[in-house]
Amino acid sequence: MYEHVIYEKSGNIARLIMNRPEKHNALCVKMFEELVDGLKTAEADDDIKAIILKGNGKSFSTGHDLSEVGFVYGFGDGKSADGRQRRPSQRVRLQFDRKLLEMYQAFMYSMKPIIAQVQGHCIGGGLYLTEIVDLAIAADDAQLSHAEQRLMGGGRSLVMNTEILLLGPKRAREFLLFGEAMSGKRAAEIGLVNKSVPADELESATEAWAALIARHPKDALVMGKVAQQQALDSLGFTSQIMRGYVGHTLSTNMRFEEDEYNFFKGRRDEGTTDAARSRDRFFTEGAVQ
Repeated sequence: MYEHVIYEKSGNIARLIMNRPEKHNALCVKMFEELVDGLKTAEADDDIKAIILKGNGKSFSTGHDLSEVGFVYGFGDGKSADGRQRRPSQRVRLQFDRKLLEMYQAFMYSMKPIIAQVQGHCIGGGLYLTEIVDLAIAADDAQLSHAEQRLMGGGRSLVMNTEILLLGPKRAREFLLFGEAMSGKRAAEIGLVNKSVPADELESATEAWAALIARHPKDALVMGKVAQQQALDSLGFTSQIMRGYVGHTLSTNMRFEEDEYNFFKGRRDEGTTDAARSRDRFFTEGAVQ
């Protein structure tokens, strides 16, 4: 049915399975579009009462695929006449970020409950999905982080309201500013996910919750979801995600000083993997714990 997503249905439960295991389910635009299409299919299917969002392979998702979306940071958008890499315009950035906003909103405002089943790495955009859906169960040894904040985020998130509500203002600020990974077990202790289980129990635990949700009447589930969305909107959630995408456009147009780590120069000189390691060393070596 899709190139990068597997859609499964059994009884009252639908499963959206990210299927780029060789890329640790990094979110390319096409995969995200397919996820949204699959979500709409599940919403339109009157048999479906609950949706499980999961990733095939070792990881849930490592976030947006930099080899594709990197143009918003100034690479991969063609070259100017003198051969230098050209930065995209603000209008191009805003159009792209608005598209991402709309795809996240599809999950935030789904008409049916969604459970995220989290294993391995869950980073950046992958973690956003986990944060905005109804419920999340993680493997004890999963690694959840907003490591993308070490690129140029500096503590600015697309869904800060959600993170503040889940973690509290101080802990959310710490989690975003430092970009450090936490285990699934720790994420459950502080409320980032609902609970964690041993990795070999993750699927059965998620399926059990989906089956329990499916015992509710269909109308009750939909009306309950709408009531929660209205409550979240009263806390400013819609306006926050609007601010989040504009903030992303602005923050991807910043400059780096000489003593600051520029991941994008590092990527050019070392490649993506080595640049990510250099970035993390810059943030951790010599730091006071």
